[in-house]
Order: sequence, then structure tokens, then C-alpha cells
Amino acid sequence: MLATRLHKMCCRGLGFSTGFVAFCAFICCFAALHILNKIVHIDEKTAQSTEFQLPFDARDRCQQTFIVDGAEGGAHLTWLELFYMKWTLVLTICYTFTVMVLIRAQYLSHFDINFITSNAMMLVGGVLSVVLFSATVILHDRMPFMEDWCNQFIVGFMYFIAINICVAVVFFLIHSCQYYFQMEDNGI
Repeated sequence: MLATRLHKMCCRGLGFSTGFVAFCAFICCFAALHILNKIVHIDEKTAQSTEFQLPFDARDRCQQTFIVDGAEGGAHLTWLELFYMKWTLVLTICYTFTVMVLIRAQYLSHFDINFITSNAMMLVGGVLSVVLFSATVILHDRMPFMEDWCNQFIVGFMYFIAINICVAVVFFLIHSCQYYFQMEDNGI
């Protein structure tokens, strides 16, 4: 009896922690997306024919930066890489919101996350975390902003988000294993 109550309390604590971590990742995704939206791509012909001036605002911490596609031998992010990073963050926003809703529904009502949902969330989270880690490594190598601290800021946000997605994957892995062993004990 005591072991069962202790097990339920540990599961609730793990669920609350995972929900809080998912909420933090949800907020950080918006901040990372805002910073990535400050990168503007232009093509090489337009850059040679027109003179661009960066708008300077002393209150703006990370200034808007222009990246010329095809220039400098690939030292900066390409338009396609930036596009994939932004859409990965948008999908991560949806994923973290779903994690928060599922955990809230499980621990505040009589809703139970079933085996298929748990495995699907584990699979999607695993793919997202791998893509986020690889995008962050690319971002860390190519430093798009003039200010070094802005580059470190966005890289830190991206690593934080990827680690938080890994925590959600571990939560669903544990939940899936528990559900599987319960099904095995019941002979299903």
C-alpha cells in the first residue's frame, strides 16, 4: 500500500516536472523564433546593385542582420537552413503545448495517456530533439549575428529547448514502459 502511494507520488512529481519543463521550452521557442526572424536573406545580385543599411536602434539588443546568399563560400546560414530551423521551432511549440495539455489532463482529471499516444509522443519528440540538436550545431558553427553574445544567446536557447524535448521523451518512455508492464501483468 505504501509502495503504491509512493510510486504514484513519484509519477506525479515526474509529470509535474516534465510539464513545467515543457512550459519553459514553450516560452523559449517564441524567444528563439523572434531572434531567428531578425535574420534577413538577400540574393547576391540584389546585394551588389543596392546598398543596404542596417536600421540601428539602441534599444534593440540583437540587431537585424542581412545574409547574402551565395557569398563568402557558405560561411553563413542559407535561406533553406533558416527556413527549416524556424519551422522546427514552430513544430516544437505545437509539441510542447501538446505535452503540457496531456500531462495536465492526466494528473488533474481521470484522463489516461494510452500506449499509442505515449509511443507517438516519444517518436515525435525524438525526431524533434535530433533535428534541434543538429540545427543548433549548424547555428553554432555559422554565427549569424555581429554581436557574439547574440549568437551565444540563440545557441543557448536552442540547446535548452532540445534538452527539454529530451526530458519529455524520457517521460513518455517511462510512461510507455509502465503501461506495457501493466498490460503484461493483466494478461492483455
